[in-house]
Amino acid sequence: MRHRRHKLLIVTPEFPPAQWGGLARTVLKVAIHALDMGFETHVACLTVAPHSVVLFDENVQTTVFRGMTIHNIIVGKEGFPDNGRDIWDCPHNLSIQMMFQSLEFLEKREDYDIFQSFFLYPIGYITGLLAAKRRKPMISCVVGNDINKYFFSPEKVAVCKSALENSNFVVGLSHDLIELANSLCPIMQKSTVIYNSVEIPEKSWNPDTKSGAPFKIGCAGIFKYAKGLPYLLKALEVLSKSWNVILELRGHLRNSEKGVFHEMLAKTGTQHRVIMLDPVPHDEIPTWLSALDIFVLPSITEGCPNILMEALAAGTPTVATRVGAVCDLVVDGVSGLLVSPGNSTELANAIERLLNDPSLRVNLSASGRENMKRFGPGLERTEWEKVYRKFVNIELFKRN
Repeated sequence: MRHRRHKLLIVTPEFPPAQWGGLARTVLKVAIHALDMGFETHVACLTVAPHSVVLFDENVQTTVFRGMTIHNIIVGKEGFPDNGRDIWDCPHNLSIQMMFQSLEFLEKREDYDIFQSFFLYPIGYITGLLAAKRRKPMISCVVGNDINKYFFSPEKVAVCKSALENSNFVVGLSHDLIELANSLCPIMQKSTVIYNSVEIPEKSWNPDTKSGAPFKIGCAGIFKYAKGLPYLLKALEVLSKSWNVILELRGHLRNSEKGVFHEMLAKTGTQHRVIMLDPVPHDEIPTWLSALDIFVLPSITEGCPNILMEALAAGTPTVATRVGAVCDLVVDGVSGLLVSPGNSTELANAIERLLNDPSLRVNLSASGRENMKRFGPGLERTEWEKVYRKFVNIELFKRN
């Protein structure tokens, strides 16, 4: 008897190639694991258009990517009259309603067996509502800002709680994310931590700095409040008094942070030492990391940062803050240097320690690269398989 493959719908606000950040890469890796386990894997990527008029019979574009079915769903951005809202208006109410209805239409057509969401607001919220309505299991994955940011929004915290309550199981990228989520809604009995994974690139960090060339410090990501960039700029100001250093920032600034960024550049006088670099395809990141002298992650909050794991895997000597899963990824003084978040003095001291000690940079490089072998894709897949097994018999659907 031939068994039907279980159908899994992963719902996310980001997915490659339209988005390239850590969340998008995490979702892609998990989707590939699910596909390799034998699921008929669908991904619904929900985004909001800058205009308000988007119709249901025009807002879904379906493609096939690496054996997965990808549904790119666009909803309209809600607008309000110039004279403000009336008593019946709620911020983003219509946009979120359209997200839910778009998913519901998709579910009625495809008849999924299991739902999985990434990010609680609004993705986990609407996915949880739909799963509960359809009486089907839902796994939610909390990754960082959904816990560390939206839990502190009076408008959004109840929505996050609803997502957790409607989840049959919760996966966090770090222990502190699970602990904070549990402070809002009891989830300890239905949760686990699964770290991101990383491939070890063939090319490793080169410790040779050309004579007279500036030391290159690097940081990458979608730069927003959580990434702690102002503290790195303050540290750069201190270091530049004694060292010939430049800071390469690979990625882009959120619009909300551009004012703070330029204000900090002026305040620290580091404009001529900071170089903004565009994002590059993911397979080019190891080459860029290997060309740095030091990689720095100055985050205020984190989940399980992909870019830090990639820097360690590339062997780039690393300084990072003690947030999220960082302390599980880095052994302080052995595979990297750890400092307190929100402390530019500690950050500057740690970077200067590496600048002063070439042998320490070499030792951290080798240890960091070796330690990342513990976080390979095989382990990540095994942990996700344990979660899926709670709801479906995937043994029948594994690929040969």
